[in-house]
Amino acid sequence: MTSEQHYLEPRGGPHGWSWSSRASARSDEGPDLQPYELPDDGDAPVYVISVAAELADLHPQTLRAYEREGLLTPARTEGGTRRYSRRDVERLRFIRTLTQDEGLNLAGVRVVLDLGEKLEGARRRIGELEEMVRVLAERIEERPRGDRFEIVKAPATNMEVHPRGRRTGQRGNSTVQRARPVPPPEMRTADA
Repeated sequence: MTSEQHYLEPRGGPHGWSWSSRASARSDEGPDLQPYELPDDGDAPVYVISVAAELADLHPQTLRAYEREGLLTPARTEGGTRRYSRRDVERLRFIRTLTQDEGLNLAGVRVVLDLGEKLEGARRRIGELEEMVRVLAERIEERPRGDRFEIVKAPATNMEVHPRGRRTGQRGNSTVQRARPVPPPEMRTADA
């Protein structure tokens, strides 16, 4: 049985460890390396600060500064070591683009990130509401015709018109209608 597996192995690289991907067959030869399954989602904290900094093309001190500024919150191990996810690395690259290519300062970056999070929240909420509408429409369609209520137009409400009517004024060639607020009944005088 041959399959491609991913291993975290010691290497002579700058960080001492690297990923290797190779086809492996079960045999008794060589060291018995345990395969490490790469996480499917982008939220699994797998990168130490030096690897995350290298992936984002930043210095590790910059990552620490971004954390102090509240732009990023990496996960921590029990020992307190920072662990960055793939999503964190993407966020770091975005911050680098905003600061280096677009010229924003960290306050501007914070505003952009906050607006992005609000936009994502709004998109999620829209998706939830669309799903709710779909489910309700299905429920309505499942009900027998006789059990449904017909949608009718609401009757007009009694609207109060000011007794003096509308005042008009001239502005250029067009007529402008000006409205005056009507005081509540308890504040009206007899001449109004």
